[in-house]
Amino acid sequence: MSMVRFIFSGALAAVVTAALVLLMHVLIQTNIKAPGEVKKYKVPDIVMPEREITTEYDTSKPERPDEVDEPPPEMPEMEFDAPETSNEGISINGPKIDKPKVAGPGGFGGDGEMIPITKIAAQYPSRALSRGKEGYCTIEYTVTEIGTTADHVAVDCPESIFVRSSIKAASKFKYKPRVVDGKAIRVPGVQNRFIFEMQK
Repeated sequence: MSMVRFIFSGALAAVVTAALVLLMHVLIQTNIKAPGEVKKYKVPDIVMPEREITTEYDTSKPERPDEVDEPPPEMPEMEFDAPETSNEGISINGPKIDKPKVAGPGGFGGDGEMIPITKIAAQYPSRALSRGKEGYCTIEYTVTEIGTTADHVAVDCPESIFVRSSIKAASKFKYKPRVVDGKAIRVPGVQNRFIFEMQK
């Protein structure tokens, strides 16, 4: 059985191969034809004309403008309405400083042993200035061995608004200290009145 199949398959393959070869031969013979007529197109030649290139320079001078016989008229000055300002009614006197007074045994007496060197005017408080308040403030303090002040207390100050400014000024006072037996000593109970007045 196997031999019969082999022979049959070989014969079938040979027939198919022969048929394919014949078909290819027929197709090739059918497509071989002489080429048809082809239209020819001629591309014209492009020729650029000869031109002479020259460079020209503008050397002409600009014309002068006509001279003006009369100058243009002057512009009038602009007038502005400016508000008038003056310092009337605003002038202010700074606080006055009275001569220091000393209470108790540490006073000057008549010998003038303790001498003020630097006294600072108190600054007028801005709040009191805006309210138009005037007044005074007496500060009591101690003059130390090196001439500075300490232990500041407001002893007579009807308007409390002036206390802080007065104490600040008194704390910057400088003195030549009192000397006893060649030694500087503290002097308590020294008073200074600061007067705050606005100029009328």
